[in-house]
Amino acid sequence: MEDPTVEKKETVYTKRPDLLSALCILTFIGSGTGAFVYWTYGLFFSEFQKLYETGALTFPGLDIILSGGPKYFLTGALLFSASLAGAVFMWNLRAAGFHLYTAAQVLLSLLPVVMIKDYPFPVVDFALTALFILLYRRYLGYMR
Repeated sequence: MEDPTVEKKETVYTKRPDLLSALCILTFIGSGTGAFVYWTYGLFFSEFQKLYETGALTFPGLDIILSGGPKYFLTGALLFSASLAGAVFMWNLRAAGFHLYTAAQVLLSLLPVVMIKDYPFPVVDFALTALFILLYRRYLGYMR
């Protein structure tokens, strides 16, 4: 039985581990780029659609991705923005960032499967997401 007169001390970390910093920087780059691209495609979807139809904009799989419409891109933009916000929180050693990041990334992995007809499950994306989540999870003890 614990002695109620003894105070429990909680360890408060002030220095962010180097690997956590590296993970956050990679997330800043990936989610920041994703947010920018998806906001751009979502807000200017009709212009991109016209460029695609005239042949001025083309790359493999663009027709499948554009079939999701502006709703797909705007939803993705919100999720990438949430992922980025989660990384900012984790950079500042806030545990809420881990949960925000995890939810956003899982939903981002499922987004094309749900919103684009006949889209195959993105196994590689999901595996990379799982790896980042597990690595971030390792540092939850450093966050408050």
